[in-house]
Amino acid sequence: MNIFFREISSLTEAQRELRALGVDSAGVGIMAKKMVMRVFAMKGLSVRAANILKQECIAVGADLALPKAASFLEGESTDAILMANASQLEMLLLNLRAQPFGLRELGEDLNAIVRRIKFAYDKPQIMAVLNVTPDSFSDGGALFEDGRVSLEKVERAIEQAIADGADWIDVGAESTGPTSKDVSVEEELARLQPVFEMIREKRFADRVKFSIDTWKSEVADMAIRHGAAMVNDVTGLRGDPRMGAVVGTGALCALMYSKDPTPRTTRESVQYDDVMDTITTFFAERITYAQSQGVKLEQIILDPGMGAFVSGDPKYSFEVLRRLAELKVFGLPILVGPSRKSFIPGTLEERHEGGLASATIAYLNGASMLRMHEVRAARRSLDVIWLTRSEP
Repeated sequence: MNIFFREISSLTEAQRELRALGVDSAGVGIMAKKMVMRVFAMKGLSVRAANILKQECIAVGADLALPKAASFLEGESTDAILMANASQLEMLLLNLRAQPFGLRELGEDLNAIVRRIKFAYDKPQIMAVLNVTPDSFSDGGALFEDGRVSLEKVERAIEQAIADGADWIDVGAESTGPTSKDVSVEEELARLQPVFEMIREKRFADRVKFSIDTWKSEVADMAIRHGAAMVNDVTGLRGDPRMGAVVGTGALCALMYSKDPTPRTTRESVQYDDVMDTITTFFAERITYAQSQGVKLEQIILDPGMGAFVSGDPKYSFEVLRRLAELKVFGLPILVGPSRKSFIPGTLEERHEGGLASATIAYLNGASMLRMHEVRAARRSLDVIWLTRSEP
């Protein structure tokens, strides 16, 4: 007799294993749900509700971890960790419908989260970076000639990104890194409008999708009118009160987390009690705000920032990568841009491999879009990862 270990992280993988074994379709539907664990952290649960929930969990074969004090009914509220497989969770959610102390509502919230969380892997979307700036930290001035944006260089860069396999090209004309300088609306439009006019004239949008990297509504509006399909706002709609209305006309909107409320980030080494709790709370508030401005939920993409946008202390960026799957709670696409960021060890020239490794980790943990300078390498490496995770 031989024993083999199987690591099952999704219902799709569980179903595949059971079908390969020859289990009938009804059995696959029942048993696959028993093979995958789900873990939920809860905060601010009333102590009375927590102890009832504990008993309901045990009744279905699941469990709820509680602090010792809460188990002795001390205090008003408590945190908890729920552990259940998909089958146990289904039974638990049914039982909570009849429970008091807010447990019915908690069950409804849990059910909504479960329905939003997606564990399947789509083919990764690669977003190329096109900076028409003189001062971006890694490629500032590369597309300039005689102090002005060179449309010939921009056109060649777009053609190269398409040839390398980009799905998106993110176009920006204002650096937001530490020590970068403010750019007026007039200057940003002067740099970008000829670029987007050329993009429309050459019909590049028929071959690749474009994103506009800006926090200014006037710039976003111009780009959308010229064919941009996404607004990538590093302020998360905090920088310009009119941006929501512009995005609400139909473009996708990437909301990025940043420790700084302004477009200009800093190298401050912010310390977090729990960095993912902070980012998740930020996104919950920003999504609500975006919807209040007319942005539909299906238009929103989430970007956890990375590097100096999170903290000058690199450990938090690595923690974000490690725990990125927690953002699946929103059921929205996740965009990550690790390429050349300062949290990766080494000089700028030495960050190539680290950027690719970070992109791979991000993809495996739930990112569907990766913003990369090294488009060709990212396309090839991430497609191989996708082939290992996709259905045969």
